[in-house]
Amino acid sequence: MTTDTAVSFVRDATRSDFSEEARNHLRNRVLDALAATTAGFALPTADVVREYAADHHGGDGKGGDAATLLSGEGGKESTLSEQGAVLVNATAANALDVDDGHREVKGHPAAVVVPPALAAAEAVGATVGELLAAVGVGYELAVRAGLAVHETDGVYTGTGSWGALGAAAAVARLRGLDWETTARALGTAEYHAPRTPIMRGVERPGMTKDGIGWGAYAGTAAVDLAEAGFTAAGTVFDEEGVSATEDLGDHCYLTTGYLKPYPCCRWAQPGVEAVLDLRNSREISPESVETIRVHTFEAATHLGTRRPESVEAAEYSYPYPVAAALARGEFTPAELGTSRREEESVLALADRVEMVVDSDLEARFPAECLARVELVLSDGEGETVSSDVTRAKGAKERPLSDAERRAKAADLFEGPLSSGTVEWVEETLASPSASVEELLGPWRDANESNDAAESGRTDELADHGEV
Repeated sequence: MTTDTAVSFVRDATRSDFSEEARNHLRNRVLDALAATTAGFALPTADVVREYAADHHGGDGKGGDAATLLSGEGGKESTLSEQGAVLVNATAANALDVDDGHREVKGHPAAVVVPPALAAAEAVGATVGELLAAVGVGYELAVRAGLAVHETDGVYTGTGSWGALGAAAAVARLRGLDWETTARALGTAEYHAPRTPIMRGVERPGMTKDGIGWGAYAGTAAVDLAEAGFTAAGTVFDEEGVSATEDLGDHCYLTTGYLKPYPCCRWAQPGVEAVLDLRNSREISPESVETIRVHTFEAATHLGTRRPESVEAAEYSYPYPVAAALARGEFTPAELGTSRREEESVLALADRVEMVVDSDLEARFPAECLARVELVLSDGEGETVSSDVTRAKGAKERPLSDAERRAKAADLFEGPLSSGTVEWVEETLASPSASVEELLGPWRDANESNDAAESGRTDELADHGEV
């Protein structure tokens, strides 16, 4: 595969080139990304980036069309320029760490591709079918770019470092760029993508995370630059010895990704699943547990934070999600809140988590993400109960049911958007001729409703001389 191959794929691939299975996965991943993005606006990360973008990317977007933020909040800026909306929406998409992922590339393709595709589709007045085709193209090229970058550099970098190319592919497709401009856009996006040394982020968590917001932004900006005549130097697909990308058109990575049931790093989710299984099947009291011993692959042992002082530290922890799941019987976005993160009974359990590298599970990573948990009980003679080797829900081998997938999205939409949003999005995504403007209806309605309510409150305060 070369840059030429990638450009041809961007320009020529159609929705019908994707199998029915792939098209189903595509719609599911768009719904999942929209839900994760909406819920992500509740976190401080999104607030910081939103304020930055409002200062530097406010006003009308490219061509005079502003792009919608998926907050559903109104009040604050509900639209920004295309680049600004991409930066904010893509940051929010990964803020909860509940967005989709792919085992082989160890990252989050949908979060870095869907927001720029959506903003571009809104700007050009695209149909849902055109949006889905662009997301499919961007997703497939993003994963292959990641595999190629990891193969050539020998360093594991986060989603932003390779997702920028996928973002550029999706935007270039929607803008209908010619061959030469598309090639320049892909090359510029990959060259300018953030470095994202993800293992540092795992060990020292911050809002930087996978660099998804900046990867998506770099991809969109690369298209703007390419249209202005900015030149590039090819892409990683042209490097000698790259073999990970030769299956374009024969293998679809959309069908082999995963959806996350829990808002934390995927590496910790098999442990969360195993603890919940033990808790439910053995009716184990958290107070009776002396040690939680997690057997897993080596990379997961770097998720070492026991007493997380921030949302990101809780997401990039193994001991905390496992302890919270054992204590409360669940691990939801609520567990990332300050009051729950400071609950001493849970933190005491997290202090009793031991991480053990298992050679068999290490050999099976990254193709498989697995764990086995032992609970050493303090009552009696220190009985140990053990889980089976566990794979988290949401994997290709253990997919979320349609009911589970929809329930996840409904929970994430709850609050900002109406109760029928999941059904609305699914029905609209199943209608290729529908407009992206229709798809965005729930967010626009919520933004306008909240804007009106905020205006009413301001008028009321003015009547009382308080503003």
